Amino acid sequence: MALRWDIEDGRVAVITLDEPDARNALTSDARSRLRAALVALRDDPLVDVAVITGAEGNFCAGGDVRTMGESDPKAIAARMADVAETAEMLAAFPKPVICAVAGHAAGAGISLACLADMVIAEESAKFTFSFLRLALGPDWGLSFTLARRVGATIAKQLILSAAAIDGNEAHRLGLADVVTHDSEALHTALGTARALAGGPKAARAAVKAMLGDLDGLRAALAAEAEMQGDRFPHPEHQEAARAFREKRKADFTGRDFTENDD
Repeated sequence: MALRWDIEDGRVAVITLDEPDARNALTSDARSRLRAALVALRDDPLVDVAVITGAEGNFCAGGDVRTMGESDPKAIAARMADVAETAEMLAAFPKPVICAVAGHAAGAGISLACLADMVIAEESAKFTFSFLRLALGPDWGLSFTLARRVGATIAKQLILSAAAIDGNEAHRLGLADVVTHDSEALHTALGTARALAGGPKAARAAVKAMLGDLDGLRAALAAEAEMQGDRFPHPEHQEAARAFREKRKADFTGRDFTENDD
């Protein structure tokens, strides 16, 4: 099962990305199950707060690299539309969302965390901005949400350098709101969620809607979809996808990787 959810203490929902063999990657099945969970929890009058975490020591490895290398425009457009629908649904969720990050959070896993209202990370958590390692751009709205968290200049540096930072550095930069000792992120997130439970639901929903800037997110998602539509079939990404399958380092030299650019 790519994703499961449970109710803790009656008012706190815990959504668990649960595909450990793929480090809880955001597969098509995971995206579909996440949307279903958000609808069910949104409409449950007893649920006040949602916590998102990952199974077996990792948060989320991002997109499923095993499916990378797609070149069909229709398939790419469908994938990006699915991503955009899921990201917007999470951003528009009317109840507080807390992400508990342990282990690896890579690529779209970071994007997922940035869509939450609060990010709690363990000291040893590893945030890897892996998009350019696959010759792709950011998605899941990260081109919008990351800058809102850390500022435009730092966001650009993190993405362009394909940085990998730990929980302490994420906290220093503002990517994580709280940093905890290892093995304590979920416990801390649940404690925070319980403290928020029982508050004024309608007022919180109104505040989230006011501060969320969904129009800005939608514009970013549309721009990301257009960029990825160009990037997926590009020779650079095709080489990166082959390199991943062949368990080697991608070689972007020795051939003309700009031939398909406009």
